[in-house]
Amino acid sequence: MRTPIIALSLCIFFFSCEKKKELAEEIQQPSYNQLEYNFNLPDTVIVNKPYSATIEFKSDFDTIIDPVQINPHDPTTMRLITFYHYEPVQTSIKPGDNLILIDSTFVLNKSFEVDNIMFKETGEFIFCGLILDEIRYQGFTKDGILTSIRFEEQKQEIRKKVVVVDK
Repeated sequence: MRTPIIALSLCIFFFSCEKKKELAEEIQQPSYNQLEYNFNLPDTVIVNKPYSATIEFKSDFDTIIDPVQINPHDPTTMRLITFYHYEPVQTSIKPGDNLILIDSTFVLNKSFEVDNIMFKETGEFIFCGLILDEIRYQGFTKDGILTSIRFEEQKQEIRKKVVVVDK
């Protein structure tokens, strides 16, 4: 009688541990899908040929302040948008894999160009980028004393599968 109870208890324990592990992995993978965007890189490109693509995006922060670095009309609010361009990866990328940063740049409006996109070998790759939209609010008293600073951010992964071919 004790053997089936022990076996049942062990099964429940192992299955609950596996479920907790899956849940922990989901929690550790943050959601970087917080903006609307359009990206116009072709689906098929030629190896070692540079391409340019346009990214257009919309953010909830657009209603607060335009995408500029500092608002001269309201010095208590600042918005900074950065685009991070990563090295293309094989299509077998897994969540948590490390990406290699190629370049980063500040974005001054909601439509911008990404130049010199190049794939060095043939095959199926994923173009990888990240838009980081940050806003800062400062609070002051009537006497001009800084009382608070609050930061908010929104992130958007840009991923596009691309087939790279010879001429």
